[in-house]
Amino acid sequence: MTEGEGLDELAKLRLDNKKLSREIKRLKKDIEVLRLANNQVINTQAYIQRDNDRQIYYNSQLLKTSPYLLLLTDENMMTVMVSDIFFKYATEYDPERIRRGIPLREAFNHIFPEKDLDKLMARCIQVLGGEEQGPYLLRTTVADEQVDWQMIVRRMLRDDAVCGLNILFIDMTRFMDAIKQAEEADKAKGNFLANMSHEIRTPMNAINGMAEFIIRDCEDPLAIHHATMIKTSSTALLTIINDILDFSKIESGKMELVPDSYNISSLVNDVATMIKIRLHDKAVQLDLDIDEGIPDKLYGDEVRIKQVLINIMGNSVKFTHEGSITLRIRGRKEDEKHVRLFFEIKDTGIGIKKEDLGKLFSSFTQVDTRRNRAVEGTGLGLAISRKFVEMMGGQISVSSTYGEGTSFAFDILNEVEDWSPVGAISDRLDRVHIEAFKVSFTAPDARILVVDDNEINLDVAEGILMPYKMTVIKAASGEEAIDKFRMGKFDIIFMDHMMPVMDGVEAMKKIRQMPGGQKTVIIALTANAISGVSAEYKELGFQDFLPKPIMPQEMDKVLMTYLCPSLVEKKTSNISQAAHKDKIPTLELDIQQGLKYCLGNQDVYLKKLKDYANSDDIQNLENFYTREDWLGYGSTIQTIKDKAKNIGASRISEEAKALEYAAKDGWTEFIREHHRPFVTNHEKTCATIRKGGIVL
Repeated sequence: MTEGEGLDELAKLRLDNKKLSREIKRLKKDIEVLRLANNQVINTQAYIQRDNDRQIYYNSQLLKTSPYLLLLTDENMMTVMVSDIFFKYATEYDPERIRRGIPLREAFNHIFPEKDLDKLMARCIQVLGGEEQGPYLLRTTVADEQVDWQMIVRRMLRDDAVCGLNILFIDMTRFMDAIKQAEEADKAKGNFLANMSHEIRTPMNAINGMAEFIIRDCEDPLAIHHATMIKTSSTALLTIINDILDFSKIESGKMELVPDSYNISSLVNDVATMIKIRLHDKAVQLDLDIDEGIPDKLYGDEVRIKQVLINIMGNSVKFTHEGSITLRIRGRKEDEKHVRLFFEIKDTGIGIKKEDLGKLFSSFTQVDTRRNRAVEGTGLGLAISRKFVEMMGGQISVSSTYGEGTSFAFDILNEVEDWSPVGAISDRLDRVHIEAFKVSFTAPDARILVVDDNEINLDVAEGILMPYKMTVIKAASGEEAIDKFRMGKFDIIFMDHMMPVMDGVEAMKKIRQMPGGQKTVIIALTANAISGVSAEYKELGFQDFLPKPIMPQEMDKVLMTYLCPSLVEKKTSNISQAAHKDKIPTLELDIQQGLKYCLGNQDVYLKKLKDYANSDDIQNLENFYTREDWLGYGSTIQTIKDKAKNIGASRISEEAKALEYAAKDGWTEFIREHHRPFVTNHEKTCATIRKGGIVL
């Protein structure tokens, strides 16, 4: 090798050496990066392990401390893990065996009875297959104890694939016990209110009845005045009792509306009459502003509408000492069958503070109690009124200026039976008279049995029935009532409900089993006057019920409804007839009563008479009777009943009412017995009207 060649080789080696040095440096850097990455991986793995350990710890603590029975399974319904409470019921298992997996049915088998297993497994299979299942309440026996379980089953998914089930059982026993206790407490409250009603109404019956007798029979003006004050006070006390009972019904959700046909003119007349009575000793004027164009004949719960108006206007009477109270009614047609009525009650009373307005509709609350300490009431009237208004599809509001007056407004939705306008009401209101109730008929051949363990109540009932000239037999117990019934027939039995030894229900059922007992009218005489109780008494077997204190008007209605028409002798009618009386059938028509329903307007009354006489209702009734279509019969007889009442034909109206009830109850024997006499009386009335035999 020459010297030149050696130098070239040396230069080449030096160059290769430099390249190797650079490569070694690069490799050292890569090794350092790998070392750092490896350290990072080690640290990450340690963090993940610590987090896993932490999650495992928390999961184990959750399963250990959970009060609920929890089971997790895989997609084959093999157990994966359970809460520790599982081992309370399945003592032969340990956590390791559960983690290794046992069939879900086997796990269930150690907790639930055999009769429940199929249902539980079926639900789990359905959920695993994708079917949604809501919570399932299971009442079963576990470890000889009755337990209420709520079962919740959910699928577990991983990457959109089913990986198992999450099954949770919640012991609802305590909750169910709490619900049961609440229901029992509510029932106890209802029983308490019923008993309270009975205990208060029983002596109230005597107070109210004796006051009525004094007003009816006494000629001493001062004694009559004192008796009137007693009766007024007892009525106020009854209003308070009824408020409490109504509120209890509303609170429990058992209050229901009872819609029926009514006239807005009659409603306004009745409310105005009651308010005028309360204003008799006050320098306060009652003004009416009624839209003459609103329809008169409506279908709704007239009783509840009156109650709302009287509650609100009664408050105005209490807190208005001078000035006026105004009732304003407007209407808006909602559709072809409905009208929305808008009521406003405005007074010039003491008003309400702005900060107290929010308390008005609260239960058992009265505002400004220091100023109004002498004003009676439960503080429930407005709360009840709001509930009734809401039940009738409306809302109630109030505005007030303290020291100047208050305005309440509410609206309700009612069906319309006839769009004929009501006309001018305020010019046709009846004059208000406070006088004793007078019976409209006598029944000297009727036999009545009154059963009550309270001697005073027996005397009150006998006194109320005395003007009817009927035979009244008294019985002081259920056993005595059965003995009296065994000795003779009665047209109506008034049976007290709550009596010692044998109560009225038991006595009624025993009478029903005796000869003639099934057809005997038995009316429950009761101080339990909670709303809705009528249906309960009818379910027990009574035809109807009469609440205590016994009001003569209510007694009169019951007698007219259930006494056989042949026993009733109508009192002298308030009509004048044409000169040729021998050519005109006898007509029982109370023109004054009919005019009252027309608010004194003779033209309206004569039009109603003409419409009544020319109606084809009776022909429709005959058709339904011939076809034995009792549903259609009941509907048509109800229409005739209302029309007869509106013209003052009370007897025909009451006879129609009896036939209506018979149709509803399927009592065809009664209909067949009384249909023809009713049609004859109805035709006589129509014939007299058509011949012009009435002079106003």
